[in-house]
Amino acid sequence: MDNSFSYFPMFINLQNKNIVIFGAGKIALRRVNSLMKTECNITIVAPDILEDFYSIEYKKLNIIKDSYNKKYLKDVFIVLAITNDININNKIYKDCKKNNIIVNIASDKEKCDFFFPAIIYEKDYTVGICGNGKNHKLIKYIKNRLKKFLAKKE
Repeated sequence: MDNSFSYFPMFINLQNKNIVIFGAGKIALRRVNSLMKTECNITIVAPDILEDFYSIEYKKLNIIKDSYNKKYLKDVFIVLAITNDININNKIYKDCKKNNIIVNIASDKEKCDFFFPAIIYEKDYTVGICGNGKNHKLIKYIKNRLKKFLAKKE
């Protein structure tokens, strides 16, 4: 049995880092809401934009109504591919790998350099819980239990 873990749990400073999200649906909206807390620069690129994006008040959000083009990878730290098109997601993945860009392909956990954890933000600490792209219900359950436990300790 192999007990090695290829994913290392790490908190990283994203302030002023450039993040591009290809796709502008509900999952992308959740990712933007999480990432805004880090004060990173977020660019959304998609031919169709969920209306909710236009009501986000975040100075570092740039919305581009366009299809994928590798020109949007210039000076990018992290890319999220959250499109409905597997072929576009695969192209994004290949282009990111060629350019040493950290990438997350939402539709394929095997093509993710990282996963988004369930996060508990508190004044004095931050907790991230990850199931390595699996069992999201269990992770949500653990997060809720841990949140209740920590609330009792304060």
